[in-house]
Amino acid sequence: METVEVDLRGDVCPYPLIMAIKKISELEKELKAGRIVLKIIIDHPPATQSIPRESEKRGYQTGLKKIGAAEWEITVQTVQ
Repeated sequence: METVEVDLRGDVCPYPLIMAIKKISELEKELKAGRIVLKIIIDHPPATQSIPRESEKRGYQTGLKKIGAAEWEITVQTVQ
């Protein structure tokens, strides 16, 4: 399975959410087929809630992992 990474560090709300939704829409066919996992890197704390919430509304499984002092990785993939 391929991983596609989007680095949104340095962006503040609402841009991380807008850009994440845009990328999810662009990759929807591959995400739904389970061919890729989308990895979103953020450093804006409110996005740790808004991006997973919006991804799950769209039917995806999400994961959240802290990868630095103020950095997180959100994974978006088809529900398994």
